[in-house]
Amino acid sequence: MHFFTSTRSSVTVMILLAVSLLTGCDKEEIVTSHNVVRPVKLFTVKDPQQQQLRYFPGKVTATEEAEISFRIPGQIEQIEINQGDNVLAGQVLAYLDDRDIRNELQDRQANYELAKVEFERTSSLLKKKVVSQSNFDTASAKLKSAEAALKLSRDKLEYTLLKAPFSGRIAQTLVEEHQQVQAQQPVLVLQSSDRLDISIQVPESIVSHVNSKTADRSYQPMATFPGAPGKGFPVSYKEHATRVTPGTQSYEVIFTRTAPANMNILPGMTATVIIDLARIIDLEDQPSYVLVPISAIARDDANNKTVVWRFDEASKQVQPLEITAGRITEAGVQILSGINPGDRIVTAGLSQLYDGMTVKPLRKERGL
Repeated sequence: MHFFTSTRSSVTVMILLAVSLLTGCDKEEIVTSHNVVRPVKLFTVKDPQQQQLRYFPGKVTATEEAEISFRIPGQIEQIEINQGDNVLAGQVLAYLDDRDIRNELQDRQANYELAKVEFERTSSLLKKKVVSQSNFDTASAKLKSAEAALKLSRDKLEYTLLKAPFSGRIAQTLVEEHQQVQAQQPVLVLQSSDRLDISIQVPESIVSHVNSKTADRSYQPMATFPGAPGKGFPVSYKEHATRVTPGTQSYEVIFTRTAPANMNILPGMTATVIIDLARIIDLEDQPSYVLVPISAIARDDANNKTVVWRFDEASKQVQPLEITAGRITEAGVQILSGINPGDRIVTAGLSQLYDGMTVKPLRKERGL
């Protein structure tokens, strides 16, 4: 009996000891977890009057593009260039089989010379009053007709040569050698290569506030290309459409610039045009708001509020601020009230925050 009593006492002591150890570990863990300062990713709210950047996806187009064709029908004898070749204005690109036209030219040359001799003979006889004025007029008309026919044949011979109307790059060949083509049938596509255009779509909400009188005409937006990440290229305004793009409520705006050196930017490639709206629109008519990332917005369901978490530099603590959110744009969410330019707000891990929590700004370690 004493044996069982002693055994139970030992078991009880061991259980109590284990519970004490576990409880002690939990308390130690809790204390330790409270001592850890959580790093947070911060965003500094910018002054909307100083910078209102918008990013517009665009498409590169050629400043000049033409489908080149022969003015007369015929069989293509030879194509002198290949796709992608650079050509100069006036350079021969292709030519037709001209044997029939040359034969025609010789025939009309002979007719012209005969008509000229006949005209000179009739003119001499008219002075001697051997022939009538009517005979002279007929000879004169035949000479003019033969001269016109000869000029037409010479033009047709010239039309057998397809020349570049401007300097550029051959974008595409549409026919093959020895192929029969019709007049005005596209043979080649020629694009300018020294300059390029970028076409973007601007929504009506922005277009309606552009003021040509107050816009900074010297301002050049920046364009970026996937092939040169992080590098911007100034572009100049060229023109805009006043007719809405079908299927959208936006208008086409075209910017232009010289082709970047050491980069092969071709028509059809994508680009992004970055525009500071503060340089082109009248901000006095715009509602006052700041832009923040959508990840900085949190919903307080308990109090039915929309909040952001502001970081206080002095206390190193965060606190929720009730805000009034506006539209969601490509650049972020419009905040109509609740925060001010210069505030630093948290943009990640909002569900782990509480009022008065001590945090530290997240800094990326080198090499990570």
